[in-house]
Amino acid sequence: MNSLVEAEIGDYLIKRLHYHPYDCGTIVECMRSLARMSGGDLDEPFRWAGLGAGPEARVASGITDLALGGGGCETSDYAIRMQIRDWLLKNPRRGRL
Repeated sequence: MNSLVEAEIGDYLIKRLHYHPYDCGTIVECMRSLARMSGGDLDEPFRWAGLGAGPEARVASGITDLALGGGGCETSDYAIRMQIRDWLLKNPRRGRL
């Protein structure tokens, strides 16, 4: 777990994608569990996990890449928003980051 990367992801979700700060805790928790399932942590190397980690983890790694300033993400904004919507519907609110 890298708290700086998680803070960057939270800032990206709030400032660029305009999600509520209380929803960001849930989103980051889902991303953290997907990173653990792919064999790592939610840190800088996870941004290159891609489809090798699974379809949901591809979206999570794409969000991580975009939050850390990368621009080469093959995941569309629509797919990112739909996956985040599913995470928010299926998981309880975790609180702020």
